[in-house]
Amino acid sequence: MDTSTNFYDEVLYPGYAFPQTHPNRLATIATLCGMQPAPVENCRVLELGCSDGNNLLPLALLYPESRFVGIDLAGRPVEMGRALARELGLQNIELRQFDVMKVSPDFGEFDYIIAHGLFSWVPAVVREKVLAVCRANLAPQGVAFISYNAYPGGYARQMLRDMMLFHVRNIREPQQRINQARAFLKFLLDAQQQNDDPYRILLEKEAERVITHPDGHFFHDDLEEVNAMFYFYQFVEQAARHDLQYLAEADFFEMQDYSFPPHVVEKLRGLSDNLVLKEQYADFIKCRRFRQTLLCHGEVEIRREARPEMLRRFHVASPARPASAEPDIKSNAVERFDGIKGAAVSTDNPLAKAALVHLGELWPLTLAFDDLLHAAHRRLGVEATSSTVETPTSSPETDARLLSNILWQLYAANLVELHLAPSHFVLQPGERPLASPLARLQLQRSPVVTSLRHTSVNVADEFGRRLLQMLDGTRDRAALLRELRALVEAGVPLLEDGDQPAVSDAPPASDALAEHLERNLSSLARHALLLA
Repeated sequence: MDTSTNFYDEVLYPGYAFPQTHPNRLATIATLCGMQPAPVENCRVLELGCSDGNNLLPLALLYPESRFVGIDLAGRPVEMGRALARELGLQNIELRQFDVMKVSPDFGEFDYIIAHGLFSWVPAVVREKVLAVCRANLAPQGVAFISYNAYPGGYARQMLRDMMLFHVRNIREPQQRINQARAFLKFLLDAQQQNDDPYRILLEKEAERVITHPDGHFFHDDLEEVNAMFYFYQFVEQAARHDLQYLAEADFFEMQDYSFPPHVVEKLRGLSDNLVLKEQYADFIKCRRFRQTLLCHGEVEIRREARPEMLRRFHVASPARPASAEPDIKSNAVERFDGIKGAAVSTDNPLAKAALVHLGELWPLTLAFDDLLHAAHRRLGVEATSSTVETPTSSPETDARLLSNILWQLYAANLVELHLAPSHFVLQPGERPLASPLARLQLQRSPVVTSLRHTSVNVADEFGRRLLQMLDGTRDRAALLRELRALVEAGVPLLEDGDQPAVSDAPPASDALAEHLERNLSSLARHALLLA
């Protein structure tokens, strides 16, 4: 392989931040598994296939004492990332046009190595090299993240991909390949007459995924010449040949079996002494098509048994909301809490209910364990509570153990997040609100920006985009309102049609702008875009 211009230079692959690759996520899972990973505030991170650096730049901004290196074979996206790093004045990140095949042990040692969207899309020799780099360049207590397409779910994707590749087999120019592949998909769907035909249902499900993708995603994810897929056990066996072992999935809840029927859970738990076998059978049941696997060195001792007491060192966040408008947290009445991606829990435990209500009101902020325990106690109106408030005979230590057990179960069920570091954003805008400088720069190029939670946020409305760019920490609300008013007078459609004032109608305009200002500041804060 060489570093000449390739298709990733011709058709840019949209770069995003991927929260599942965040060193904090990797360190959290490694810690829960008994490892001693490097703290995110002072670590070394290598990303293979970094594209334009949008996954590393937010990290470099938040953690100035850490070092970040990204390499990619395509030069154009790398230069775009470098330009952004220069504008931000970042000194702790290096983005290089560099071949993975040339990485040697001398390249340096890293606490976290990330290969997201790379492994399945490169030739076999490069896949071997990726694993070799993870072995040679990973710190003794380091964690490697590798994502890849998986069987059995990948078979449906592979079928449609093979048909599209056949259709565009004589077309070289990228945009023509994209256009012709999309036209073929439409032709294929239009040819299906029976709504309940299994083939039609399968095609519609697959086509729905790819038709909505931007051209860059569609071209590189589905029309690349290489798109290898693996059964989980095959990937683990390949990693083992490089003295790497399976640690966990980056989405920890994906390893749990709560969603299966009881008789299935019983069968799977009978395989608990062989985690790889258990995970493979779970893939068969789920028809899993994509994995985000964490690896560590083979000689590392892993402890996977639940140890809830460890959670006392973590910061906690939860998007879960009570189904009831006025949840009864003090009695033993059952209350349901709904999270994201269909996650839900019903509990009669007052401490659990109080903790979830409190976290839900703070979301997406994190809260230290002890602070959460105290907040739950305050909500329950007692100094120390247990599972039955009517007889609060437990001690604070007992409640701490109880809350630890509760949070462990909620974490495994994808209803709470655990973090080793506190939040870097605020929910209450300051006197002179300050937005992420990276988000303000990104907004000049795209409405999709990166939050301080390492997630992507689409700032879809004109008011929000204009406001976000103003939030450099130098303007108070009066100054913000003056500039917003000037935009309205210049004819910029900041407000909804029903709120759009006449230029001469100054008081209503000011009232509408002030209301929209506070509403948008609150929204930006809830999307983790405002700094303290």
